[in-house]
Amino acid sequence: MKFNIATKLFLGFLVIICLNALFVIIVSKFSSLNNIASILKSQNEIKNKLLQISSLHVTQAKSRLIFSEIGLEESAESFKETGKRVTSMIDSVLADIRTIIVLDSIISDNDTIDPGLKELRVSLDKNVAESNKNYNERFAEFLVVKSGKDKDKTKLISAIIDTADSNFRAGLRVTHSMIDNQNKARVKEIGQRIDNLRNLTQLILLGMTIFSISFALLISRAISKSLRRLKESASNIAKGDFDFNPQGYPKDEIGDLAEAFFDMAYDLKKAQEELIKKRRLAAIGEIVASVNHEINNPLMIISGNAQFLEMTIESGATADTKERIRAILEETERISQVTRKLRDIKNPVVEDYTSSGEQMINLDKSTD
Repeated sequence: MKFNIATKLFLGFLVIICLNALFVIIVSKFSSLNNIASILKSQNEIKNKLLQISSLHVTQAKSRLIFSEIGLEESAESFKETGKRVTSMIDSVLADIRTIIVLDSIISDNDTIDPGLKELRVSLDKNVAESNKNYNERFAEFLVVKSGKDKDKTKLISAIIDTADSNFRAGLRVTHSMIDNQNKARVKEIGQRIDNLRNLTQLILLGMTIFSISFALLISRAISKSLRRLKESASNIAKGDFDFNPQGYPKDEIGDLAEAFFDMAYDLKKAQEELIKKRRLAAIGEIVASVNHEINNPLMIISGNAQFLEMTIESGATADTKERIRAILEETERISQVTRKLRDIKNPVVEDYTSSGEQMINLDKSTD
């Protein structure tokens, strides 16, 4: 299958583009870090809200103490209003935890709730929200009992409120501790993900660098090697060596160029042979002209004298003399035919003349 240089370069750059795409995909995973950062931010907000809840609860405790000691109605109202704010903030914290659970499921790509988040939600729901609800309900009951002037029952309800208060504070402490642990876990997770992404990014960049350098070296060496070989062949052709071998070149534009070099060398070889042939014919023509000139002149004299002798001694010569004169005329005619054949040579055909390797031109074949 033929791949030209442009196709090879395209395929190489396509691989580099794919590696870049992989790198982009890896970098896109940094979005998970953004989600983790959002979770961490939400958890810090939860922690701040828990601190505010704790502060509001202290305000509630003061209002309750004032109401218990002097029965100030404004204190009871302040307790109720503060309790509503605490309940609202607890609901807000629960909503934040649900949001965190959703973000965590996106990051982890599964539907399993993180055990730490699950415990945090349970602790907030059971230890804080229920304790707060029980605390506010007992205080409402305390208001009713206190207005009835039943001291024993008032003390009992007051003790129950103290227990609810202690449970609420304990729940807040436990939840605070869980939030701190979750923050530490998230910070650790961010560090691990950053390390993994950094290592993977370095590995991909290293792979891209190695591939790019290797690809560039292979392509450049393949092209330069073929071009050097073509240069050497061109030098040989210039020196008259037309035996060019087109094999071993890549099947691309350089291979096409090698085929063109082969055709050129073949045509030049044929042209050289034709030129040599023409030069040989020209040389033979010059020799023939010289030979004809040098042979025909004395040959005409010999033939003319032989004819004169034949006519003058027609009646008085012996048969042997006549035969010898006739032989002279025949041989001169034979020599004349040879010179005519030399003059008419078109394509010299050389054959072995002796067993020792001497050669001669076959005049009959050379004039066909």
